[in-house]
Amino acid sequence: MAKQKKRGKFLLIECTAGELMNAVGSDICICDWCGKTHLPSDKGCYIAVLNHWYCQECFEEWVERATWYAEDADVERKNFEFYAPRFGINVSKC
Repeated sequence: MAKQKKRGKFLLIECTAGELMNAVGSDICICDWCGKTHLPSDKGCYIAVLNHWYCQECFEEWVERATWYAEDADVERKNFEFYAPRFGINVSKC
């Protein structure tokens, strides 16, 4: 089940490739970093500030080097508020 993930100030949604495919109406899931296709059961993370889905491996690499910038917060919040309900996440509680 998709859920909001806490990593510093970043707005993230931990989800499987299948959950992402259902949320966006796609029949394929490709990591936005490595470009590999993923099975519906593969885990990953939607990164609102980038508006990207990364497979678990790429996400772990990204989070180690990522820096949150306050000037990106408005776009990050808009992306998160658009996609969170599609994953069944209540935005008012976030």
